[in-house]
Amino acid sequence: MADAIWKEFELFCPVCNVHFKQLVVLHKVPENFDIAPYLAGFVKSHDHKAYQEAQRLKAEAGGGGE
Repeated sequence: MADAIWKEFELFCPVCNVHFKQLVVLHKVPENFDIAPYLAGFVKSHDHKAYQEAQRLKAEAGGGGE
């Protein structure tokens, strides 16, 4: 079995105005594979509502905000 490549990408969500990290496992990917559309899918499926609610709760608890 071939070794998988683990890469961490820092993505930006324009809705939440925040950078977040996404760990991606690349296994048997062709050399000419364009990862940009794949990463765009992570940004599109980012749960804005849950992130904003977590930040609100964190601020209320005195944990500060980003």
